[in-house]
Amino acid sequence: MKKNIFVEEMKRRVKEDANTYSMIGTELKRVRTSQAQTLSAVAGNLCSVSYLCKVENAQLKPNRYMLNEICKKLNVDSPKLNLLFELKNLLFKTVGYYYHKKQKEIESVYESCKVFDNYRTKLLFLIYYISIYKFSEANEISKELFKITSVMHEDELSVFMVFYSILKYYDESYLETLDNLRNLSNLYNLDDTLGKIASLVCLECYIKLNSPMTLLHSQKLLDLFLKTSEFDNAEYVRYLQTLYMIQNDMMDCAYKEFRYIKTMEYRKTLEFFFDVQRKTFKKKDIYEHLRPFAKLLYTYIFDSKNYLKTFCEMDKTLGYACDFSYNIANYLTLSDDVERNAELTDVIIPNIKQTNNAAERVFFLKEFCRICSKIGRYKSFCKAYEELNGGIVK
Repeated sequence: MKKNIFVEEMKRRVKEDANTYSMIGTELKRVRTSQAQTLSAVAGNLCSVSYLCKVENAQLKPNRYMLNEICKKLNVDSPKLNLLFELKNLLFKTVGYYYHKKQKEIESVYESCKVFDNYRTKLLFLIYYISIYKFSEANEISKELFKITSVMHEDELSVFMVFYSILKYYDESYLETLDNLRNLSNLYNLDDTLGKIASLVCLECYIKLNSPMTLLHSQKLLDLFLKTSEFDNAEYVRYLQTLYMIQNDMMDCAYKEFRYIKTMEYRKTLEFFFDVQRKTFKKKDIYEHLRPFAKLLYTYIFDSKNYLKTFCEMDKTLGYACDFSYNIANYLTLSDDVERNAELTDVIIPNIKQTNNAAERVFFLKEFCRICSKIGRYKSFCKAYEELNGGIVK
């Protein structure tokens, strides 16, 4: 019996770090104070008050036996204690869940860890909130994490950097996102999950910015995914690369890339955009299996009377997909400033006025600002924006 305890303790000492014991001490202190118990009451005849105080303040690493006995006095069960020891491993498992889009697993981790309050659980919560598009909560968690970055290990800090950058990407701060992620060492050589997440976000930023870096970055990513046999991700990268080529009138290159794409949704969407670019539309019944932003443009072209209704009824989380851009969809059909001006006055402003939904209102306001700044007529629309936004121009 004793041998097992010591063997377990030796193994634990090898793989655990001071941060884990700091979190355990903080958790024990939190539980003790919530139960209105004094140090002496918990210490009893088990240990000295000084010993318990050092455990709570991470000045001493208790062995497994003493830790179990202290937890018994505080009614902290073994599963909860074991979870504290496993938080770091769980954090990197959750990064993997995010990469593979395993939402149920992410939610399960969140539910099991929300009783704790330490920087590792905050990192877990950040991933969870981003995965369900709760950005206000994610921003609050980020503010707390910035205050305690000094206690994080390098790999944990990398997790924070990547997911904070994802948050900035969703906030449409693409240059800031790129600036953060390009500071990760050996970004292109990272075969691990976190590196792949960071590299994909970089590509999506380049696409959003319509940057020539799209071609270089996408090729490196394509090589990586083919090497690791991640063919779905390779298809996605090739699709985005081809979309960039179509948007920039690199039609010969786009046709060559298109031949390698097998996914029906990607192929049909690109075929549709080839026709949009060339203005050689087929019968509208031909176009099916389109990506969300292509469906919106399809409605704009073939069923313009229902365009506004379709736009309002769309799931707004679709707007976070890299290739979805209300702006891109419309600018592919608008040829000059007169039409763009009509877009603002006849579509954007009326839609903002008619919606009572706060999320839709913010969405339309962002589009309003983006289109205004893009065509260089922001000042001429300040009055309308002030009226729409309750008298506050941001």
